[in-house]
Amino acid sequence: MTQGRRLVCKAIGRIEWETFEIAEAPGPHEVVVKAACSLISAGTELAMYSGSHSGFSRPDPPQFPMDMGYALAGSVQAVGCEVTEWARGDRVVVYAPHGDWALCDVRTTKMWRLPPDVTLEQGTLAVLGGVSAVGVREGKVTLGETVVVLGLGLIGQFAAQLSRLSGARPVIGVDLLPSRVRTAGASGIRALNPNRSDVGQTVKEVTSGRMAEVVIEATGNPHVVPQALDLAGDGGRVVLLGSPRGTAEIDLYRAVHHKGVSLIGAHARVSGHAYTTRDPWTRERNLDLVLRLFADGSLLSEGLISHRIRPDDAGETYEMLVERPNDFLGVLIEWES
Repeated sequence: MTQGRRLVCKAIGRIEWETFEIAEAPGPHEVVVKAACSLISAGTELAMYSGSHSGFSRPDPPQFPMDMGYALAGSVQAVGCEVTEWARGDRVVVYAPHGDWALCDVRTTKMWRLPPDVTLEQGTLAVLGGVSAVGVREGKVTLGETVVVLGLGLIGQFAAQLSRLSGARPVIGVDLLPSRVRTAGASGIRALNPNRSDVGQTVKEVTSGRMAEVVIEATGNPHVVPQALDLAGDGGRVVLLGSPRGTAEIDLYRAVHHKGVSLIGAHARVSGHAYTTRDPWTRERNLDLVLRLFADGSLLSEGLISHRIRPDDAGETYEMLVERPNDFLGVLIEWES
């Protein structure tokens, strides 16, 4: 019998380690994964931890305790007698909470095999890359269009790169943090700091006055939405990718109605459908694509992990993420160090 531990949020602002047991022989449909690393989500995960998630204001708010994390990479250690698609030694990324082990029922747990040229670290990043792919697809980015991405956290970084891979030219990324601007610039994005450049004027100049066909809002700050609408040209599409929690005041006639702008929600759940010929891009297929783009070098991960921490530092790190979010980009918990 192996004893593992995983991270659980017991109440707003309170996380604890919870132990669980893994039998020597997993159940018929179970796979046991030994974790190498897992990625902390600075969006949904932090919103749950801090109590700022919009779900807490609903009549049926999320119930504690809740598992923390959903992007874990490692290797398969054991498989149940009914499992045929996985084998011991397979390198995988799974939707599982932060923990040194993951016990996965293959009938319900989402799992992906990592290509040989994809690192375990990239495997965890691919989960967020799949979220960004939803925004790019919902925005219907096409060859030659101008795309502006507001916010260059992990979601924005991937949205900018995937827009560029979709043929958008130029892709303009906007962020107040110089380190994020530099990281985006290294991947071919025209990255701007709005404190140093007039973003509206830049977009106007590069588009000869047309403004952007697509604007992807990836900050999650509702007060940025009016700026996103202003940057869109006639008939443009504004994609809300960053889960804006709160309200914003918008001049609907000027910013939306008169220009014929489409305002598009792109929560990750919109890719949670089953495969159809009309819309084949499921969550599973989007993430599989991101892994293949990492494998062939089209999608870059250099500079996206700003902090690597030990498991026992997780509690302190969550607090710092809430208090000083701008100090972090990607935070990786390293389970094998």
